[in-house]
Amino acid sequence: MENLKKEFYLPEENWAEVDEIIFGLDDYFLYDDKKINKARMDAIKDALKHHYSNNLFYQRYCKENNIKPEDIKNEKDIDKIPLLPDKFFKDYPSENPKDLYEWLYRVCSVDIGKFDFNGKSLQDFLTWAEEKLNGVVTHSSGTSGKFSFMFRDDLTTKRMFYSADKMLLFSIEKPRDNAQFVYPGPIKTHLTMGRWISEGTKIFNEKDRHFLTDRALTVDIVRILSGQINGIGDKFKFILIKKAMQKGQLKLLNLLKEIEKERKQVYILTFPYQLNDLMNLMEEEGFYLNLTKDSVIITGGGWKIYENKKVSSEEFAKKIEEFFGIDINNYRDIYGMSEMNGLAIECEERYKHIPPWIYPLIIDENNEISNCGEGRFAFLDPASNSYPGFIITGDKLRLLESCPECGRSGFVIEGEVTRMKGEESKGCGNLMREIMAGEMR
Repeated sequence: MENLKKEFYLPEENWAEVDEIIFGLDDYFLYDDKKINKARMDAIKDALKHHYSNNLFYQRYCKENNIKPEDIKNEKDIDKIPLLPDKFFKDYPSENPKDLYEWLYRVCSVDIGKFDFNGKSLQDFLTWAEEKLNGVVTHSSGTSGKFSFMFRDDLTTKRMFYSADKMLLFSIEKPRDNAQFVYPGPIKTHLTMGRWISEGTKIFNEKDRHFLTDRALTVDIVRILSGQINGIGDKFKFILIKKAMQKGQLKLLNLLKEIEKERKQVYILTFPYQLNDLMNLMEEEGFYLNLTKDSVIITGGGWKIYENKKVSSEEFAKKIEEFFGIDINNYRDIYGMSEMNGLAIECEERYKHIPPWIYPLIIDENNEISNCGEGRFAFLDPASNSYPGFIITGDKLRLLESCPECGRSGFVIEGEVTRMKGEESKGCGNLMREIMAGEMR
């Protein structure tokens, strides 16, 4: 907790409305509903004013929709707030660094300064932009042929990582001082999951963080792995990264065996199908672990295009208990996305709880907006300072006003999250699955 506060905590004198919830709330899932509903509404109005005043694009978008910040007075006005489709983050004209900068300048709600980038490489530009923002820059898997880019400034980054770490590491089992963190993937990358984990796990001691490979997963390699193969050189790179990651799997299993012997607590975070592949390898090798009962395994990213291999959360939890020996309630699945600064984490009854600063919306087949029911998921995220966090997604889910089982506060997702008809299967997890399986289009 000391490391968490040192890395990501925001001093109280600098708090905006949303920070009263993110940094001021002791428990994200046990709170006074009336008090938090008011705080969330105040935070949304505060965020709307910020983006309207500081974002050239979003101000014009609001004017086209005949909306001004003062028009949003209470929850009844929520559906008036102009929402951006998640595809908006692919709307830059080209990957030329100057073009990307000019797009970013127009759509960003914070000052990014003058363009003084001297290189030509997209990878180097992302590093330059990250330094400009003093935050975190990530990109999607690009499986559709075009990357989505997310630019978070220092404030948005602090809010996101403080809340994510607090939720994942302190709401299930509190980490011991020598807790080990394991991610079966690469972190030297701007690909969303790896970059998030690279930053978010800095609260662990460096010697206690373990990853699949030290090899960098650059934009060019991600492009190759998403199926854009040009020539023998690209094929050779694909083979190298695949071999490195397969070798890394066996290395991680041996590492887990050592952790088991030392009876150290371990946190494992990965994609469900990646973990499933690991357990299949363990079964082939006759490899069963008996990790400490307070060890934690968390998956995120869904099964997406691997629906034929998907199992229920309950079945998966039992399989994890069998192969890793952890308490069955210490396996949790999460829901999140590149554009949202918050994660929905499962309770013991397998309902995913939306964090209290996120205002979730469902858009039904008649284009009606509500808080409950089944349909396209949208959300209002006042934690975003560098871009408008008022987003329509391509995900389809069922939303309930409260959990029918555990009694904790807040909206919950019931059942599986799928993609709306016509929406591409997305996520860097799909890409990681293809690396391990060696599938190429």
